[in-house]
Formats: sequence, structure tokens, C-alpha cells
Amino acid sequence: MANRSRWEDIKNERGEPSEEARAGVEQDLALGQLIYDLRIEVGLSQRELAERMGTTQSVISRLEEGGGARNRIDTLARVATALGRHLVLSFPAEVPDGLEDAIQVA
Repeated sequence: MANRSRWEDIKNERGEPSEEARAGVEQDLALGQLIYDLRIEVGLSQRELAERMGTTQSVISRLEEGGGARNRIDTLARVATALGRHLVLSFPAEVPDGLEDAIQVA
């Protein structure tokens, strides 16, 4: 699996971050991992996903590494469309149990 050692790399380079910064990085990495897993599931290379999105392979690489477009909703919507998936945003009072292919960001 991709991106598993990224957090350790960041800690080694920058020292121990605040809890808030750590949570943000972990959320970004979790989303990058989800994009990677979904791309692999449908059998696309980074270049093929980029072509479907009208962008470059390096943008996909940055997204999967937890950075790049800083997870803008329009970018995530383009990822979902290119992967044949749906992007669902919600503001429930409590997080539903058993969500598949999802990450909690707040």
C-alpha cells in the first residue's frame, strides 16, 4: 500500500507537530490512500486517471501523497467522476457507523 511511511518521513524532517497539525496531515494522508485504493481497484494507472480528469500524472501523485490540491471539493468531485464513483458530503450531528470508502475529517 502506498503512503504508509509518509507520516514517519514528515515527523523525521520537521520534528513533532501540534495535535491539530498532526490530525490535518493524517486526514490528508487517509484521503490520499483512499484515492490510491480506489484507483487500483478499478485498474487505472495514475496517468490514466489523470487523462480522465483532464490533468497530469503529477497532480494525481500529489493527491495520493496527501497534498496537491489540498482536497478541494471540485478536485475530489473530478476524482470521483473519473473513478465512476460518487462524492458525498454531509454534515450529520453524528458520524454514521459502517461507512465504506469514506474518511472522517472532522
